[in-house]
Amino acid sequence: MATMDGGALIGRILKEQNVKYLFAVNGGHTFPILANLMNNGIKLIHMRHEQATAYAADGWARVTGTPGVCCVTAGCGLTNAVTGLCVAGLTNSAVVCLSGQHPTTEDYIGSFQEAYGSDIVRSFAKFAKRVLDWTTIEIDLRQAFREALNPPQGVSLVEIPTNILYHADDEKKQRRGAKVYDLDDLRSQGDPRQIERAVELIYKAQKPLIAGGDGIFWSNAAAELKEFAELTSTPVYCRRAGQGAVDEAHPLAIRGAWKKPFTGDADVVLAIGFKFWSGEKFGEPPTWNDKATYIQVDASPQRVGWHVPAAVGIVGDPKLVLRQMIDKVKEMKLDFSAKRESPWLQRVAEVRENYHRLIHERAEKHKADIPIHPDRLTKDLVTVIDRDATLIIDSFTLSGYTSQWFTAHAMGQVVDAGPLAPVGHGIGMGIGVQLGRPGKQVIVVIGDGGIGIGGMDLETAAKYKIPIVALLWNNSSWGPSFESMPMLKGRTEPFDMLPNIRYDQVFAPMGVYTEHVERPEEIIPALERALQSGKTALINVIGDKRIGHPTLGGNLLGSTQV
Repeated sequence: MATMDGGALIGRILKEQNVKYLFAVNGGHTFPILANLMNNGIKLIHMRHEQATAYAADGWARVTGTPGVCCVTAGCGLTNAVTGLCVAGLTNSAVVCLSGQHPTTEDYIGSFQEAYGSDIVRSFAKFAKRVLDWTTIEIDLRQAFREALNPPQGVSLVEIPTNILYHADDEKKQRRGAKVYDLDDLRSQGDPRQIERAVELIYKAQKPLIAGGDGIFWSNAAAELKEFAELTSTPVYCRRAGQGAVDEAHPLAIRGAWKKPFTGDADVVLAIGFKFWSGEKFGEPPTWNDKATYIQVDASPQRVGWHVPAAVGIVGDPKLVLRQMIDKVKEMKLDFSAKRESPWLQRVAEVRENYHRLIHERAEKHKADIPIHPDRLTKDLVTVIDRDATLIIDSFTLSGYTSQWFTAHAMGQVVDAGPLAPVGHGIGMGIGVQLGRPGKQVIVVIGDGGIGIGGMDLETAAKYKIPIVALLWNNSSWGPSFESMPMLKGRTEPFDMLPNIRYDQVFAPMGVYTEHVERPEEIIPALERALQSGKTALINVIGDKRIGHPTLGGNLLGSTQV
């Protein structure tokens, strides 16, 4: 008989699931878990805030396509992590959270760090289980991995009271079940009748458009998407984790910054693994054409017809469905060659060229501005970084400018805060992303609001020698100045900080490579030195607080409609 406590059981399940890193902040309620990491080949990344553990797990998931795992202690540990978990939940990112909890014998009598995490996260989590019996620890954790990874991906929480986690018993009493399959093992094809209908609609369309989303990333369907687009000469717009599935430098690629002439005018839209959330105006006009015929492909039937009345719904794995559609085009011997010179594709080239001219002309007007203009900063950034660099976006103002200047060449190159849209997530996510893509450039584009919330985990990155570069937009303000927010001007106190804080001097003693930039000509040399340092780095850029988001200005409601 082998006697094992709950931590030993968890350790071996994590090993079984090929977990490499556990992002955690320690606490007595979770000591048995932490004590069983090294002997299972799992590296502990101990962070400064529980919120950042969830962000790091999310960042890992969104670049590797495998679940990220975090661990937090009871009560305040779990409640601190909730925002990071909610971000992952709303972006459909595969995150598994292990949480300690007070003993079940002390419910509702004032136990130390008493809270009920499964109740708290249930509104956005796919799976939330409070373990009530030692014999179900393993099956509960396997179920958490199943739910996190199966489409649509999401958050799982396993909350384990101390009297169960610390308990030791015969391992043979653990219940069987909840086998965790690789995504490749459970893929399903679409209905052949619907495949044929979809192909016929694309063939007959004068202005077809493909919209690819997170489902393309999780299905690893980039190659099939590109092949189908080229075979049918159909323009492609990709968003969220799917951005870059078709290289945005490709002639058929439509970038989000200039999508509206196409999303708003297409006559047939093939949406694959794509969610028409608020950032897509829920699929409504004028952003999207309500007269278009929609074909929707998703691995989850709940997504089909959720926002738009899809005329053709296909439930199936995006990778396999795209392969079916490619094969069907060839089987039916459909000739798309006439579409290669169509006015629709000519329009794509024209809009792309006009847009590039517009932003370069705008940047030219502001290239010498002091304080620095965001056009100069983001243009210089994309000039310096590698083609396969990953950007984590953690700034309201710079999120807009970055989306205008950055060209994604592969999936997972842009990691953002999703529909929840907090700030302060960037450093934690950057740690997870760099560990998931070791040796690749990882740049966190962050504001001084975000650095105030999540900046201390730069010390975590420095401690573990994780080379992320934080490009800090320091405009001494929480958002732009009131000139961009006329509703508030003269009616409330400004949303500002102490002017021009030297964050470079704050983080340098922690072993972070730092630069301070006040003049535009200093940007590129500072970026080059930071990237070449091979260290955790921060570049403190003094920005112009009068400048807001390029399309939203000072509207901090984002895409919300009032």
